[in-house]
Amino acid sequence: MNIDYSKDLRILVVDDVQVHRFLMSSGIERINPFAHIEQASGLEGAIAMLNEQHFDAVVCDWKMAGGDGNSLVKWMRSRANFRRVPFVMISGNADNEDIIRAFMEFGVDAYVVKPFSAKDLYGKIITALGKRKNA
Repeated sequence: MNIDYSKDLRILVVDDVQVHRFLMSSGIERINPFAHIEQASGLEGAIAMLNEQHFDAVVCDWKMAGGDGNSLVKWMRSRANFRRVPFVMISGNADNEDIIRAFMEFGVDAYVVKPFSAKDLYGKIITALGKRKNA
């Protein structure tokens, strides 16, 4: 896969654990210094940010206090202006049934299992961007 590491992307990172948001954000920025990362600590904050700003992609943890990643992706897919925004689900769960469910039922574009490398996460974001662009 040929990945452009100089894309000027706006990415929303959503996780209820601050250190996880930091690791994802700093990893993406290390791979692509042109990426603009915003962070939300939960479902409500993510929805507010999505309603206020444009994002090229959303990276979200599956299990969070106060609302989970599947609730956010369902919310996005139920609104026409967010249907084409790529959604990358992050989870510590490597169960194949849950991964399939995330794609089929929730409409995620990519799934990343913890632990992961910054390069793997960024590659999944680029793949998800390609999927939505061609959809």
